[in-house]
Amino acid sequence: MYLDLFDELRLNKKLVKLAGFEVAAYWAELQSILKQVVKKQTMDERGFFILDRDYVERETTLSVAKQLKCDEKLLALGVMMKDAPNKISIAVNGMVALITDEDTKKLKKTGRTTADDRAAKVAGIKATMKKAIVEDDLELRAAYERWVDGMVDAQNCKFTKAVVQVFEKTVTGYTTDKALRLKIIEIATTNSYKDATWAINRIYNPGKFTQTATKLPEQKICTGVSNDVF
Repeated sequence: MYLDLFDELRLNKKLVKLAGFEVAAYWAELQSILKQVVKKQTMDERGFFILDRDYVERETTLSVAKQLKCDEKLLALGVMMKDAPNKISIAVNGMVALITDEDTKKLKKTGRTTADDRAAKVAGIKATMKKAIVEDDLELRAAYERWVDGMVDAQNCKFTKAVVQVFEKTVTGYTTDKALRLKIIEIATTNSYKDATWAINRIYNPGKFTQTATKLPEQKICTGVSNDVF
């Protein structure tokens, strides 16, 4: 049981060297919180739990902004996943492997290769992209987030925060009708369109979708993500 490993993970010197003192202190607090979460069985079926950042700040003196910076480093190391800004999962066994590796420099150079590492990286990219969404209607925001998930999972086009912002502005600028906005986002999600204009045009050409006389730029199905997302 990974709870037996907690004593090995206290402010480890290798972690301090690898990621800095603040990250090491933050991780020590996260492992303490996780121990209580496991005991109280308050994590979901996927291992995610809600992090009280105000509590963490009181315990560590790390501001919320600094905690989020620490999150970025832990995501990059492949030992954290985020389902929402304050809903996280941490990989205790992954951290054990990380800090017991004799050659941490080699670890950083070779990068992450396991499925868990890739999942953590993708989750971090999705969370970053979703921060660009400004919609406050819960149903519409959820639709935009599903579109982001689909675009990132498709993995083969330049996908940045700017793309997310333009997509949302195009939808909100086109109509105030919520149902129509949801339909546009659904079409874009289903077809992996990063350009909302193509989804809008498809509504009026459901049988045969071709480029219209407005000379829309060529739309390529998104099958990748730009590395420059943070």
